[in-house]
Amino acid sequence: MTDNGTFATTPRLTRGAMIAWGIGTLGPVTVLTATNALLLRFLTDNYGLAAGLAATLIAVSKFYDAFADVAMGIVSDRTRSRWGRRRPYLIGGAVLLAVSLLAIFAAPNFAGETARTVYMALILMFYATAYTIFNVPYMAMPGEMTRDYHERSELMRWRVYGVGMAILIASAIGPKLLDWFGGGGDAYAKMAMVFAPIIILAGIVAFAGTAHAPSTERSVTHHGIGEQIRSAAGNRPFLVLILVKFITLMSLGVQSIFPFFFQRILAVPNGVLGTYFLYQTSMFLIAPSLWLWCSRRWGKKRTFMAALALSLPVWLSWMLAVQGEPLWMVYLRGVVIGISGSGVILMGQSMLPDTMEYDHLRTGLRREGVFAALYTTVEKFSGAIGVALVGALLGAYGYVQSRGGAVDQPASALWAIRIAMAYVPAAITLAGMAALAFYDLDERKLNETIAAA
Repeated sequence: MTDNGTFATTPRLTRGAMIAWGIGTLGPVTVLTATNALLLRFLTDNYGLAAGLAATLIAVSKFYDAFADVAMGIVSDRTRSRWGRRRPYLIGGAVLLAVSLLAIFAAPNFAGETARTVYMALILMFYATAYTIFNVPYMAMPGEMTRDYHERSELMRWRVYGVGMAILIASAIGPKLLDWFGGGGDAYAKMAMVFAPIIILAGIVAFAGTAHAPSTERSVTHHGIGEQIRSAAGNRPFLVLILVKFITLMSLGVQSIFPFFFQRILAVPNGVLGTYFLYQTSMFLIAPSLWLWCSRRWGKKRTFMAALALSLPVWLSWMLAVQGEPLWMVYLRGVVIGISGSGVILMGQSMLPDTMEYDHLRTGLRREGVFAALYTTVEKFSGAIGVALVGALLGAYGYVQSRGGAVDQPASALWAIRIAMAYVPAAITLAGMAALAFYDLDERKLNETIAAA
């Protein structure tokens, strides 16, 4: 490795290092998926907060986290340790994530709404900090681990597998655990206790398994945060990519409508929601090989576009779903969304280290942490907007909160649930496809930039 942080050689990554790094994502994605899918309903139906207030708390915590991301990117870029710049944060961040999940779903049930609101606001800030400590260094690692255009996609395939397992744990197994533990607030706390050791173990595996993976040292050239952000703004492919991710990842926040839709519209138990996510996640885990094949033949951009387009008719079909609909129709939607989501995540993640390499070739700097921070910041903003949009729709159309009891909802609230389930994600998908049309960093352009440098 040279003094300025570039690779003297580009050894091929071992399969073990790829798998270990992919397993690391179990921690943050398990917590993220659990909060995206279950937190809003937990806060409204079990913790007694109004839908608008609950969504606001979630959104504010994500906006706070967005500012912390950039600071964490700078910190990890400037870190020196015997374990490298990024790896020390994997274990510490995983422990904090596990603690935050327990603190959220085992929240003390204070009698006063003000006390409950203050507690949840503080805990969500703590969770946001823990997520940043782990995820920013973690997402910076692929830009260092390999410089091969297609090997990045192979590396990201293992992250997609990790993401799929995390979704399986949080979205498919989580609702079934709620039923198994009897429902109510205590069930959420017990579910979190099951998830916590998995999150910590995943961080340990990622730390240990990437010990011999290629990495880079901190750059000898120092720049302020503002200067680095302005310089990054000159990287057009990166700007387009984060715009696409900002738009498409709003669908993660919109996932918070799923428990409402399955309970209020389809009138099915939590176990059916868990089975739906089981089908979705199974296809999410199976499909990466298909999308890798497409990527090598069509390119990453066209493959990304195809994955987005695949989901459109499924989102719109939720408007036609009714109580008593055959469950195979419900599960079929999960199959298609799982295939689509696998391609969206795989292509978006594999493009990120391409833009990091492009930045290094343009500037000579190694600042993967800053780019990972800006990327995850966009994730936070988009997720916050998605959750806030769902909460605002429910609140505006009269959704009635409770503290565990069954409450009849007005027809207007049920209509808002349908809109959030069908029209909102379809519009998000169309907007993401429009933005992706402007991305122009393909393999040929990257190789030409390498040759010129």
